[in-house]
Order: sequence, then structure tokens, then C-alpha cells
Amino acid sequence: MLAYLKGEIREKELTSGQADRMVLDVGGIGFEVIVSKRTLLTQGAIGEKTVMPVSLIIRETEWTLFGFGSQDERELFAILQTVSGIGPKLALAVVGTLGVQQLVDAVLSENQKLISQAPGVGAKVAQRIILELKTKIEEWVGRKGIDSSSDDKAASKVEEEVEAILEGLGYTPTEINMTLKKAREEAAIEDVEELVRFSLKLLGSHQLT
Repeated sequence: MLAYLKGEIREKELTSGQADRMVLDVGGIGFEVIVSKRTLLTQGAIGEKTVMPVSLIIRETEWTLFGFGSQDERELFAILQTVSGIGPKLALAVVGTLGVQQLVDAVLSENQKLISQAPGVGAKVAQRIILELKTKIEEWVGRKGIDSSSDDKAASKVEEEVEAILEGLGYTPTEINMTLKKAREEAAIEDVEELVRFSLKLLGSHQLT
């Protein structure tokens, strides 16, 4: 089974749906890979080399390659599909919208509203994800050593407030999550007002890619 592809980025296509696409040239063979908007925007430019974790989903009438920004995303993609009623496209939408840390925090803190931000995920599906995955995510976090400390949970509460404010200003879940990810990387902000100002600055200057 395929675990990753290493090759040159030939195409990147941003669509209006839940999933976007890329084409990787691996040894002269073009592989079409379905990716989230998060992965599409954080991968390199056309013509650059990349190594992308992938998952091959085989159905009766088609074979589909799904690509990810990290191995952790790939593993969570597989875990999400153990939830009744969640297929690969919806699993990709959840991972792509929230990212690894935010998805882990949302499940462990039972944050149904945050999970519901993913396209195609309503309140009932979000609740089912929490009920069916909380124990599995706890075990996965233990194996991976991902931090889910009380400090992270406190920061998550601040981000929840900021998300609600940015959502009220008309920004999409993808824009909001990418902005907060960038903010976490660049500054340790624990104040809601300060994080809102920092986020709006990033959104206004288009520094998310």
C-alpha cells in the first residue's frame, strides 16, 4: 500500500468544493492527489519537489489518492473513517479544516461547535465523532506524544472566542484556522483582544501561505 509520494508538483487546483487537487510527477508518472485547502496552500509551488504522505482508497468503481501535509494528518484521516457514516472525503474535510492539534483538542475537550466548522459536519456528526473517537484519540495522543496539557486547553478557550469574533466578521473556517495556526507559530498570545488584532493583521496582509 502507498504511504507517500516523492516528486515534482505539476498542478495545483483550488476548487469551490470540500477538496482540492494536485498532480505530482513521480518518475515520469503523474499522480492525481485529492487534498484539503490547507495542504494545497502549504505545499510548495508548481515545479518544486515535495514528499507527501498519501492514502489510497479503493472503491468498486474507482481508486482515489488522498494527500496530507503530515503523517499525523494521514493517521487522523484513517481514525476518522472508523466513525459510522464518515467516508474519506468528509474525513479529509475535518482534518483539513481543523488541523492536527485543533482536532485533537476539540475531541478531547468535547468541543462540538469547533468540529462542526468542517464542511459537511453538522451537530449530530460532530457529536458522533466525539463519542466514538475520544478514547481512540486519547490512545493515539499517548502513542504520539502530542501535547494536550491544561495550558493548551486554556489557549483553546481563547481561540474559541477569537474564532467566534472572526466568524462574525465574515471570514471562512479555513481562513480562521490558518490564521490561528500562523499566530501560534509566530507569537504566544493569551489575550482575546490582542489575538483578534494580530489575526486581522495577518488576514489583511495575506500572510497565510
